[in-house]
Amino acid sequence: MRVAISDNRNEVSLSFQIEEDDVEKPTEKYQMGDNRCTFILPGGFTREEIHPDHLALVIIMLCSPFCKGRLKLPGGVSERFFEATKVFSRFDVEPTDFMVEPYESPDVSKPALAFSGGVDSTAALALMPESTICVFLDRPIKGKTLYDKDAQYHICEELGRAGKSVYMIESDLEYLRDPVGFPVDVANSAPAVLIAQQMGFNSIAFGTILESAYGIGHKRYREYPLGRHFRTWGGLFQGAGIPLNLVVAGISEVGTSKINVSHHYGSFSQSCIRGKRGSPCKNCWKCFRKILLDKILRGEEIEDSLLDELFAIREAQFFLRDFPIKHENILTWITSRYFGKHEQMLKLKRRVRGDSLPLEWLEYWNPESSKLIHESCRESVITKINRNIGIMNENMVKEMKEWDMQEMLDSESYSAMHENLVETFK
Repeated sequence: MRVAISDNRNEVSLSFQIEEDDVEKPTEKYQMGDNRCTFILPGGFTREEIHPDHLALVIIMLCSPFCKGRLKLPGGVSERFFEATKVFSRFDVEPTDFMVEPYESPDVSKPALAFSGGVDSTAALALMPESTICVFLDRPIKGKTLYDKDAQYHICEELGRAGKSVYMIESDLEYLRDPVGFPVDVANSAPAVLIAQQMGFNSIAFGTILESAYGIGHKRYREYPLGRHFRTWGGLFQGAGIPLNLVVAGISEVGTSKINVSHHYGSFSQSCIRGKRGSPCKNCWKCFRKILLDKILRGEEIEDSLLDELFAIREAQFFLRDFPIKHENILTWITSRYFGKHEQMLKLKRRVRGDSLPLEWLEYWNPESSKLIHESCRESVITKINRNIGIMNENMVKEMKEWDMQEMLDSESYSAMHENLVETFK
């Protein structure tokens, strides 16, 4: 694949030319869409201020799923970053220019947060230093979509009023993929990476949580720091001089929601991206889960009328038909704390083992994830975590590592419970 770059004042555009060895359709789920994307940088930021390694990192995030054989960059990279690219076996990165000096953050530096406006991202911000810079990927809307940016714009504005530095950078990078979405999960950090040199960032933080990192809620626990994802992207960000800073990777969705309930930033955040600010759509899987979770955390009664409304959500019914269910650990935690008599909720409780697995450890921080927090803020972040939610003890860590749904998935009784639950949606 060949990549070219052009710019006009503060607009930087990348174009991707497919070559013979490349793969336009890596899986049946998605394929390459547009072959060009643009970043509209803030006033005062120019292409010349972008470090060559940072530009190369963004290019790799945007096209690596479709690249095979070679990736021809529009310019050179440092030897350090080039070595980091060897993690890919499907393609080689060229050219290299060892005259490029690798990026080193200045003595007075600050962390960046690839900010989404959701609960997990906002919880990360609440734990990070006051000097943290939020960089929001402003995704333009093309054609018909359910996506509504009102709530995300609102939290960015409120954070600005509260004295936080927030940069909203527009880019249509999601349209490189068909159907629309991030080519890789860390691509939402592309705007932060592009301004890292001019801003003096020492790391890039994400709202990546325990479920995404360690596989909790999926079929079984995994050691994230030893896995392919961290080896690949952790190595590339490290090679670019802006290491990953995964401040909430040891915290479950239960914990990040708990932080938001008690922190003033939490009043601004909203995970639903379909509803207006303060008015989630109540018609998506995320609303189904988050509304119940917040009710439990706030100690509020879950009325039968609300459950009737939530179980009638068609998207929720779609996900609840899966075996296992997406985010099953969260449903287990929620239902283990439900003691009402709603028929569908009780069937869900039995199905997700809410009657036998209280999962208290989901409320606490996994201390083994400390190595994923950047050293510049590790101590202060851990102090805030301990103050807000507390730390897992040895037994909790053991229980976390024993998360495995295989026995349940092989069980005829749980399979029958699942069929019984699904029957209630017909």
